[in-house]
Amino acid sequence: MQNPPPHIGSMLQRYFDKILVLTVPRFVDRQKTIKTSMEGIEFDFFYGVDKATLTQQFIEANYFPENEKQLAFSMRAPPMTVGELACALSHRMIYQAILKHEWKSVLILEDDAIFITNQLNHLASSLDELPEDWELCYLGYSKNERATAGKKIKQQFYLFMCQLGWGNLPKTWIKRTLPKPFGQHLNVAGFHDCTHAYAIRAGAAQKLLEAQTPVNTRADNLLSLLVLNGQLNSYALKQSLFVQDPLHTSNIR
Repeated sequence: MQNPPPHIGSMLQRYFDKILVLTVPRFVDRQKTIKTSMEGIEFDFFYGVDKATLTQQFIEANYFPENEKQLAFSMRAPPMTVGELACALSHRMIYQAILKHEWKSVLILEDDAIFITNQLNHLASSLDELPEDWELCYLGYSKNERATAGKKIKQQFYLFMCQLGWGNLPKTWIKRTLPKPFGQHLNVAGFHDCTHAYAIRAGAAQKLLEAQTPVNTRADNLLSLLVLNGQLNSYALKQSLFVQDPLHTSNIR
């Protein structure tokens, strides 16, 4: 694992008031790894909800799976696992902290996020393309990285089936599932997975907090729901700057 060049820390601080790495207190080894991989970058650990502490009583009082928004075209998603619930709660805690401390823009990383070092030379030019009114930016994600011909055909098929009254997604959501070109390094975001590396502004934190009260949606699906619903001015880097460490998947879930 290569460390980022020394100038990356100061560059990130130009764009974000705060860099938070989401973890839980008992995962000391993960935190040591992050400190090494983020050497030279000013960040804070944000201690979220440990799934090992969630009791059945708490889950029954705070999670209502029947209220969960659906992102599958024709199938109902299964209820969240205990780990997914802890992850959703943890990200909601970050949104609360952003509003409490009046941070304007925050880069949120999970404790398994690692730099793609050969993409770092595109960092400044990518973030410079963000318009003044951006609210969400994916710096790392999976699913729908590109709007390929096959995916466009699939999208048109879903639109056709929607016109026939089949499926549970609104037509407007289907139209927004694929990313659209915005600049040399940015796309308008579509329907993406993962929350290991994304940035939000305070306005987005407010919207996400309201949508996740009470907790009813997986953390990454929550972002997608607001994107598909047109509630967030959202973008995604064409080339991700962070991936999830295959040797250390997030301990939050």
